[in-house]
Amino acid sequence: MIHLSCIKQIQGFLLIILTFVISASSDVPRPRGVSLTKASLYSPTKDFTCFDGTSTIPFSYVNDDYCDCFDGSDEPGTSACLNGVFHCTNAGHQSLNIPSSRVNDGVCDCCDGTDEYTVPDACPNICEQLGKEARIKAQQLAELHKAGSVVRMELIEKGNKKRSEMADQLTQLEKDKQEALQIKQEKERLKSEVEAKENAALQVYRDAEEKERQRKAEIEKQQLEKEGRDLFAKYDSNQDGKLSVDEIKVVNVFDKNKDGEVDTEELQYFLGEGESVEVEEFLSKTWPLVKPLIMLEQGMFKASEPEEASEHEEEEEHFQHEEVDDMGAEEENVDEEQPDVEEIELEKDEDNSKTYDEETQRIIDEATEARKQFTDAERAVREIESNIRTYQESLEKDYGLQQEYATLDGQCLEYEDKEYIYKLCLFQKVTQKSKNGGMEVGLGNWGEWAGEEGNKYSVMKYTNGIACWNGPNRMTTVEISCGMETKLMSVTEPFRCEYRIELMTPAACDESYQARQSSHDEL
Repeated sequence: MIHLSCIKQIQGFLLIILTFVISASSDVPRPRGVSLTKASLYSPTKDFTCFDGTSTIPFSYVNDDYCDCFDGSDEPGTSACLNGVFHCTNAGHQSLNIPSSRVNDGVCDCCDGTDEYTVPDACPNICEQLGKEARIKAQQLAELHKAGSVVRMELIEKGNKKRSEMADQLTQLEKDKQEALQIKQEKERLKSEVEAKENAALQVYRDAEEKERQRKAEIEKQQLEKEGRDLFAKYDSNQDGKLSVDEIKVVNVFDKNKDGEVDTEELQYFLGEGESVEVEEFLSKTWPLVKPLIMLEQGMFKASEPEEASEHEEEEEHFQHEEVDDMGAEEENVDEEQPDVEEIELEKDEDNSKTYDEETQRIIDEATEARKQFTDAERAVREIESNIRTYQESLEKDYGLQQEYATLDGQCLEYEDKEYIYKLCLFQKVTQKSKNGGMEVGLGNWGEWAGEEGNKYSVMKYTNGIACWNGPNRMTTVEISCGMETKLMSVTEPFRCEYRIELMTPAACDESYQARQSSHDEL
């Protein structure tokens, strides 16, 4: 009977034997699932130290299907550690790292079948076939990059030329701005001088108009006072120079609510707390209250005038007619002197609606022309400043290491699917429009290059688009690849309000592509 300790020694020896495999491309012994670059970390002659340094274990514990290290580094060839990494050598094709949890799961992840070693022949080695196909594709892609790089060189040349021209134009615009500012200042000076003359010339007319207004106002005031005195005399039946409560009560016009009598409230409204009112007080307080009622009553009286009026009504009507005619004449005069709304709003352009003497009109015309020339000079400065900002923004944009994307700025490309038309205007914005009509929806504005380190110019990011309903602002990522023409290949929405565009362009082609790829591939 074999001793138990001997059995354990044999098991440990077998584990060590099983742990090592010989790579098809190297004679370096290493445990299953370990890459050539990490083979030296797994020495069978000494204890194994976890990569995170947390513990050291006997080497026999490596790939024993039990996870001893927190970082899973002791089980590269088994699925014991959830965070472990299994390396597929894939001789003849590209090597691959997979989560060790996928080892012996019944799925062939490695083209050489080494991840499913518990079931022999379950996964045939197809690396040579896949490698051959991959190399053909890589060669085709390398040829595409080589051909596209010729176009790219043309883009670089045009881009640098464009940048140089923009710099020259910006320099010229700065000079133009200084000249335009000088012209503007000169036009402003001339405008101020001629406007001062204009104001002085027009002031004569304004003073004359003001005197005329004051004269008419005085006439109106006198006329109103006369009407008031006449009315007072009419209502003062006992001619004692006072209007008493009794005298007011018999006059219909003081009956505001037309209920047939002048009540206490109405008396207080016209007389205040007094029992009578003298002529001066009547003119200042009562007359302004009475006049509108007389006018109103006159309008109502005309509307319901009977065919035969009594003698009293005829007298009343005659008096009211005289009153209204006088007031109508006054209003006519007032209307004649009041400027219309357009004259008020265009007070500075009075020369358009009034007649002046020849010299004043000449000054007005000169001032009008000076204002026009100043406005034109001011507009010219604004236009130059706008162009300067445009060129400055363009020169500040990152168009690639060699300006290869410069000529694409502003170029708009479209892509259609079943529902929408997408438009990408490079370095500006991305929009979406329904084929059924409606407005364009902004999917983002130019933001920045967002490719990974070492390949910055492979991804564009457009941000701050129109906000989604109850969601964030829309944004778009543009993934760029080499192609013989600049064209949109696809548009998707992998996440809500986040869009992905595939763009190919010669600007992304690089003749050194094949060499760079080969340096990263472990064959």
